[in-house]
Amino acid sequence: MLNIDTPTVSNEAAVEKPKKTVRWSTITIHEFGVGLGGSAVSTKGGPSIGLADTPEFTWTTKVGEMSECCEGVHRFSPNQRIRLLQAAGIPDGIITRHAREANIILGSRRRSKPSLDDSDSDGEEEEEDEECRGLLRKRSADQAMLERPCSVYLRRPRMIPANYV
Repeated sequence: MLNIDTPTVSNEAAVEKPKKTVRWSTITIHEFGVGLGGSAVSTKGGPSIGLADTPEFTWTTKVGEMSECCEGVHRFSPNQRIRLLQAAGIPDGIITRHAREANIILGSRRRSKPSLDDSDSDGEEEEEDEECRGLLRKRSADQAMLERPCSVYLRRPRMIPANYV
């Protein structure tokens, strides 16, 4: 019989430690202009946008003084990114070349993903995987036909010359 009053190893492990907290009193905000490039390639395609040069504005406020609360991350669609870059004065040719380059990178990532095959999978899973792969192949071929009609037969993207800038 176990006595509840005597501590055991499991009871000692269940003792909670006080939480450590950090409190911030001020926020410094750096606002940058829109620039072409950046280190991220969107999974939706299109050109990537990044931070341009030095901050245009820098300001500090106390936590809680801001009336607007914006949670989460806002992601721009490819068309929104193109419009932002055009408004920033970047030529359409450069935007198009960066968008093509991003699509080449995405295609390379899709081709290098590991296969869905597992040696432990049973017959039903194999059939389902084959259907999924067939749909993905058809969808990627259709997408490639829209973007680059000649390269879909070669199963590789058209190359962009290295001296396009």
